[in-house]
Amino acid sequence: MIWNSLLKISSLEYSTGYFVLCILVAFLLFGYFFNIWFHLLNTVHSLPCLKLKFYHALGHATLLFSHRLKKTQNVSPHVRDFEVMCGYHHLFLREGLSSAWFLFHEVTVFKADVVELILSDNRESKKAWFYKMMEPWLGSGLLTSCDEKWRSRRKLLTPALHFSVLKEYLPIMNKQGRILRDVLCTATQEEFINIYSVMTKSSFNIICECLLDKESQIDPQNLYLSKIHELTSSIFERVHRVLHWNDLIFYLSSAGRAFSENVQIAQDLTNKIIAQKIKEKQGYQKNDVTEDENSHEKRIPTQLKKSALVDLLVEEHLKRNSLSKSDVRQEVDAFVFAGHDTTSVAMSWCLWMIGLHPWVQDRIHEELDALFEEDDREVTVEDLNKMKYLECVIKETARLYPSVPIIAREIRNDIHYGKYTIPKGCTCTVYAYMLHRDPNIFPNPERFDPERFTLENSTGRHSFAYVPFSAGSRNCIGQRFAMMEVKTLVSSILRRYKLRSLDPRDKVLALTELILRPANELRIQVRKRDQSFDFHSVYYRP
Repeated sequence: MIWNSLLKISSLEYSTGYFVLCILVAFLLFGYFFNIWFHLLNTVHSLPCLKLKFYHALGHATLLFSHRLKKTQNVSPHVRDFEVMCGYHHLFLREGLSSAWFLFHEVTVFKADVVELILSDNRESKKAWFYKMMEPWLGSGLLTSCDEKWRSRRKLLTPALHFSVLKEYLPIMNKQGRILRDVLCTATQEEFINIYSVMTKSSFNIICECLLDKESQIDPQNLYLSKIHELTSSIFERVHRVLHWNDLIFYLSSAGRAFSENVQIAQDLTNKIIAQKIKEKQGYQKNDVTEDENSHEKRIPTQLKKSALVDLLVEEHLKRNSLSKSDVRQEVDAFVFAGHDTTSVAMSWCLWMIGLHPWVQDRIHEELDALFEEDDREVTVEDLNKMKYLECVIKETARLYPSVPIIAREIRNDIHYGKYTIPKGCTCTVYAYMLHRDPNIFPNPERFDPERFTLENSTGRHSFAYVPFSAGSRNCIGQRFAMMEVKTLVSSILRRYKLRSLDPRDKVLALTELILRPANELRIQVRKRDQSFDFHSVYYRP
């Protein structure tokens, strides 16, 4: 009896002690995490931002959630997210940078002086954390790597895009320009076309033939093209779903399984191209006359052509063994993705803006007429160099609609800008979309004015005020290739046709999915130049 009582007392004391211990541990853990959270808040608040309360665990993400609750018909939530964040950063336009907490600390910069600090020295930053989400598809090549690996790949790949090589690609671009004009000839009988879908296919054809030494017949059903778009959308969706940041959770989800399948399909096609190129290089395809097994007739096989990007990579793999087959595939995939997607959207925005501004279109026609008169000859490098006004139009379009609107870096060391310190370890985002709208550099920034980029008006402008191809040591390796392609195809179209865009700028929304795509169709009417348009109220001269 007494023994049972003692046991009960002992058990009660043990339970009480255990309870007190749990309370103490919980209190210590709360204090520890509160101290971390308080430190994070202080770090976030040390830069321009909307102040958070200590109980705002989700931070500024609540801004996005609250706006997502406001249903807007036919508008993607990602379009609203982009508009909300532009509005948020605009509050701090004078400061040139802003701070936010989205379960990670993000500092956004949009003034030329601070952008220069971020992009000019590659040692101070590296690619942001979410670039790793691209690695299952693009690996750790030029697009996603850093430090010595990036430097060695950049050095290796630069010769493939040297100006002397680029000149050899011009006949291919001219050929695609002729094909594009034939496609648009049919469009002259239609009410309108979606110019983005047309330019996407043309740009893909060019990148395949110039850099892969293959015509687009390798993808007759546009399977590879569609998979690229699905993969970029998947990566963007993953960045916006916190649970999917974890690899295990993501790959167990339906989105993760679809992503893996798309990666496999895209890489299988790339591997097929590489295997065929290796076979050619090793001499399995004879260069002399061979017999066609199907027709039993003599034919001349395709000879190894000029040194395309894939040739350079395969030679490195075979002769110097400095690249594995996987390395070759990674670089090919990255170049096809970056080389066609950014350029196709740049040409689409450009043609749409030209169709919105008939007086701009008239000046382009005058410039092209002075160069070519009635001659239907192909474009030469000398012609491209003389297309000064068209180049201004292309640059002004890229100012308003940069193909890559956001450039993200992870900061390695504290960066000081005036009274502010961008802390080590944070994600720093260069918002090119807002940088290009700095009214101190581009007065009346929403106005479409190609004259901003004449030699007279652009001389003396801050070199980091305009970064459509990024800037600094990690600038776009293919920017000259892209400008040559855009000039060639746009001039090919406008030598024969005139354009009329059906929707004004406030009706066409931009969607950020790594690339700044139009969220809806870019509807354009195409007519031969001897036909006329009745330009209605969407056209205005600012």
